[in-house]
Amino acid sequence: MIEIRSKTPNNIGTFATKGIEEGTLILRECPLIPDFQEKMIHFHTNPSPTGDTAIDEEIQSLQRIVRMTAQRHQGAMLRMKRTGNEKINELFSPQARGALDKLYAYAYQHEFNLQQESIKKKWLSLHDAFQDVPLGMESPVGIFGLKSPKGMQLNDTIGTSYGKIGTGKNEGRFSVRTVMTNEEGAMVTEDLWIKMENLKTVYGTCRSNVFPSGLFEKSSRINHSCCPNATMLSVERLNQDLDNQLPPNMRLAPGKPNEYAIIPVREIQAGEEVTLNQDL
Repeated sequence: MIEIRSKTPNNIGTFATKGIEEGTLILRECPLIPDFQEKMIHFHTNPSPTGDTAIDEEIQSLQRIVRMTAQRHQGAMLRMKRTGNEKINELFSPQARGALDKLYAYAYQHEFNLQQESIKKKWLSLHDAFQDVPLGMESPVGIFGLKSPKGMQLNDTIGTSYGKIGTGKNEGRFSVRTVMTNEEGAMVTEDLWIKMENLKTVYGTCRSNVFPSGLFEKSSRINHSCCPNATMLSVERLNQDLDNQLPPNMRLAPGKPNEYAIIPVREIQAGEEVTLNQDL
């Protein structure tokens, strides 16, 4: 019914392989991490979210900046309603936007570190629209798109960036510790210089793909549109909404409490890209 394929060298999309009628179930799945948004809110409001004193002190400073901005934002929202000014980003200073971005980066990284290896790989397999590898610090990175025989063995693995950019013949490349399995089945580590275009970050993949309902292995590969042809609803809510409209044999089978479904809001033609409003 659908396939995930490249739109451009740096972007992928989800496309209908045949015509899909309005209301047809396209996909149903649970987010990679249950209660993801609740965990993000807890991280933003908890004064000691990581348990590391030095990091938590910096997080508390970022939280103060965000809280002060949010308080100012409440009054500004009222002025926007009166004046019709919709340029919300102008309400935030560069310092406040930077603080919020850094706070999210800490939150995503903390949640990533708590996951099993299989979830980490699925997380970093998603598209990264930012590819902004942190400088001056170690951080996990997803490796992809390498063309050499050795590099192809590293694609879709997780390495550790040292946050250091090379010089000379390695100019523009990041120092990354990689892990490979040799012919004897032993794990071998090696430090390599890899271009930024072949690296994904925890923050970039999450920010590029997260829904209010969470981060998904498949649904997050459906691109955003202001005029989408599909919508995402929880299976529980969908069955409730259709309770009086469909016979029992046409309702979705009950699933896990946090399971979501992708449903077309109009007919989708064969070859057409499936899109969602990721803000909903």
